[in-house]
Amino acid sequence: MGTELQFVQYLHQMRDYNDQHPTTKGLILLGYLERDFIRFYRAGKIEEGIQFAKKNLTRSRDLLNKLSSEEKQLQLSALVDVLAFEGIQNHAEIYEFVKLRNDYHRWLVKLPVTTERYQPLVVQIIRDFAAIAKPNALAYNAHLESTLDVMYYTNAHLHDQLSVKKVLAHVNARCNPESVRRSFSQEMHMSIRDYINAKKIQEAEHMLLATDLTIRAIAAELCFYDAADFSKRFKKETGQTPLEFRQLNTRTD
Repeated sequence: MGTELQFVQYLHQMRDYNDQHPTTKGLILLGYLERDFIRFYRAGKIEEGIQFAKKNLTRSRDLLNKLSSEEKQLQLSALVDVLAFEGIQNHAEIYEFVKLRNDYHRWLVKLPVTTERYQPLVVQIIRDFAAIAKPNALAYNAHLESTLDVMYYTNAHLHDQLSVKKVLAHVNARCNPESVRRSFSQEMHMSIRDYINAKKIQEAEHMLLATDLTIRAIAAELCFYDAADFSKRFKKETGQTPLEFRQLNTRTD
């Protein structure tokens, strides 16, 4: 691993990175840190990868402090998605990975994430997924880099006006957009458009339970066309309207 490119080593030499707002820099850092870590994970070097992650998270504590609890929670959810994806892609029996992913999403959506808790949670997530991964099952997939890039970019921009065109423009510097689109569909068994929508709905679920924002305000925050468009997409994805979801999941005895 020592001779391979590690993106986090070069971040501070990148003008585009240094000119960013501290919050944006924090999100970029975590994205590249996960991207570097996944190489350790694929090689089965879990403990070495954990030490790499801990070292860089400790060094970047000031940037982590710039991120809100919600932003840190989103990054943890993204890590869960990536590790679940690795397991699903490389194992014939995938139920344990799907279950662990869903369990983590249900737990994280209600969990305040401080800077102090972030690193231990990263380690916990890694160890839990590593525990159900079979030895030598994490073979490298040549298409995976661009797919992970799409996932990282999407998770970091859920509160922006996000489109397939913008995502492909982001990866265009390194990969052919049509190849990225095709590879993503093959790897994820869904289109980039459907992935964006699913992640926005997942974030909406978090906001419905963790905030008192109105349906209209959440729709605006996540850049849906309007409240009606948001409600229609939410119901298509979950089988419930946003109001029904909030009422059913916040009911007290």
